[in-house]
Amino acid sequence: MLNACKFLWRYIRGYWKRMVVTLILAAGSSITVLIGPEIYGEMVDNIWVYKSDMKLLIVPVLLVLAAYLGRALFIFFFRYNSEIFSQNIMVKIREDMYKNLGKLDFSYYDQNRTGDIMTKMTADADMIRHFCGYTMFEFARNIMLFIPAIIYMMTINYKLTLILLVLIPFVGYFAYKLQEKARPCYMENRNAFSALNTMVEENIAGNRVVKAFASENYEKEKFQLRNQRFKKAQINTSIVWSKYIPPLDMIASLFTVFLILFGGLLAMQGVENGGISSGDILTFSMLLWTLEGPTRMFGWLISESSRFSASVERVRDILDAKPEIVSNKHFVIKDRLNGKIEFRHVNFNYGDDPILRDINFVVEPGQTVALVGPTGSGKSTLTNLICRFYDVTEGQVLIDDMDVRTIELKTLRRNISTAMQDIFLFSDTISENIAYGNPDTDLEEIKRVSRVADAESFIYDFPDAYETIIGERGVGLSGGQKQRIALARALLKNPAILILDDTTSSVDMQTEHEIHKTLAEYFEGRTTIIIAHRISSVKHADQIFVLSDGQIIEHGTHEELISRPREEAYYRSVYENQYGDFDNFYKGGAVNGQK
Repeated sequence: MLNACKFLWRYIRGYWKRMVVTLILAAGSSITVLIGPEIYGEMVDNIWVYKSDMKLLIVPVLLVLAAYLGRALFIFFFRYNSEIFSQNIMVKIREDMYKNLGKLDFSYYDQNRTGDIMTKMTADADMIRHFCGYTMFEFARNIMLFIPAIIYMMTINYKLTLILLVLIPFVGYFAYKLQEKARPCYMENRNAFSALNTMVEENIAGNRVVKAFASENYEKEKFQLRNQRFKKAQINTSIVWSKYIPPLDMIASLFTVFLILFGGLLAMQGVENGGISSGDILTFSMLLWTLEGPTRMFGWLISESSRFSASVERVRDILDAKPEIVSNKHFVIKDRLNGKIEFRHVNFNYGDDPILRDINFVVEPGQTVALVGPTGSGKSTLTNLICRFYDVTEGQVLIDDMDVRTIELKTLRRNISTAMQDIFLFSDTISENIAYGNPDTDLEEIKRVSRVADAESFIYDFPDAYETIIGERGVGLSGGQKQRIALARALLKNPAILILDDTTSSVDMQTEHEIHKTLAEYFEGRTTIIIAHRISSVKHADQIFVLSDGQIIEHGTHEELISRPREEAYYRSVYENQYGDFDNFYKGGAVNGQK
């Protein structure tokens, strides 16, 4: 709990003035409560007992009305200020969480589920807001009510007050046990809720796959398991609550029992013999709820504090996460890179698994190179190292003879544009998706790159053309359409290095042929890396690298690679699988209208 409070102070100190005002208002609402019991006690002793003039009731009534009105105003402004205070803190925490998420590497997202992150951003952040806006101030308000009430009761009769305070250590004991048991329960509760949330998020995103495989029952069973886990966590929390809250409630009830017993004995003694008056008994009984209320509420406040502590720990999982990929202290900043790429004895492990082994090659500025090989051979991983989405385990990746780790990240990624294999389109207009990397680009430039990517051929089929809103993740578009929009987005960035990761795999052969014809002019003057399984996509490259099991096993031009013996060449075997009659094609024959 102490660490959670230290974390919260980082945000509170930015709004400490509003917090102080809120505490003053809380104190005001507490102190006004003490006015009524004093007046009622005086009335019993000086007015009703001695049957004085009834006009004397006017002042007490007005004072009580003023006290209640003042308390109502204090509470109104107290609630108003506490809500603004808590909302400001929650907004700042969420902004910091989102900002840090933007800095984190691919590796963080590889290890953390989307639903879990979303739960931390929403439910856990809101739990902190609830603590700041309600629990924290209620705790302070109860202390401000409890201590003045004790002092006031001591001035009336210290003996009776001390007798009542005998119960306080028992309150402390049960509150401590509750805090000790509740925190692990709430942590499991939040984790179970997060797992449930992740399950729902994945099923909504993958509903087409679920239906395609008729796996509704299987997913239902998975959901039930997570739902049962959440239910069990909730029940365990309730068991802890039920175990320790009733004793606290019982202790609060004992205040009344003690007052009746010991207060009655003191009243029997009479004021002249050191006892108390009837008015004092009434004052004590009215003040008693200032002891009972905080005592009953103390268990709830401890429980809420445990929930807060668990949520802080989960929020800090995001806030304290550090990116592994950071700019060197003496990084290089350049407006434009030339585009030379070199790999020197590069090894890369993902965890304990080796992905790339001893990769060596050089790509000169303006060259087009292709990466081919079986699925899982490390092609996409290799390009991720160029973008520095991951860092090499051993060796060096150089751009313009500079280690990428010495180039400022923004400079590096501003000069590289990637059309990724895993296409992601935002739920926005087509034009906004294409212009994502260059939001200030005019529509004519968007149309130009769309024509190069052969996207305009279908964009005008939509009623709103470039202003058509596409669904989440590109729902409503075919795979080929999404690829062409992603390609247009990459081209619009006008990078020094362009990476196309299987960008035309979902388009037909004729469309692919048209795209490559228009791309040929665009490739001039920039370094281009093409990852593809179709030979037609890579055969015009200046260099072709064949990867297998994380190693380069073949290297050369298209002509050089297909001229190798069949039994030694992966590239040639792929070529013959796709084109069949090797001799006819190599002598100049046409396949699908391509030479």
